[in-house]
Amino acid sequence: MRDGWSKYKIAKHLGRPYNTIKNEIQRGTVLLYGGKVSRYKAKAGEKKYKENRYSSTRKYRCLEIVPFLQYVEKMVREEGWSLDACWGHALKSGLFQWEEMVCTKTLYNYVDLGVISLKNIDLPEKVSRNTKK
Repeated sequence: MRDGWSKYKIAKHLGRPYNTIKNEIQRGTVLLYGGKVSRYKAKAGEKKYKENRYSSTRKYRCLEIVPFLQYVEKMVREEGWSLDACWGHALKSGLFQWEEMVCTKTLYNYVDLGVISLKNIDLPEKVSRNTKK
């Protein structure tokens, strides 16, 4: 803008949508000299982006559902059940309420992330699946 370029021209030059440039300029604009002058600062825009991004992601619930995770670990190790079987049995038998559990997909994600002490080799179905075409 200071060099005379419009937001549209910047967007075309960078190969980005106009709204992306507009939002970035809006995020990074700070007031200087007692609010008399507004200027774009890249570090302010990046800081604001990171703050917004951090608050937009869902937080893990693993600390809230420790008893359920312990139950799943026990059943997989002792009974040889799959994660889906553990989830279904816990819900059907009434051992845990819906709010006290996470879905099967999340359980598999927890295994991959190392949140649960299980490994992929401990899961009966996951190791035998061929995911490559």
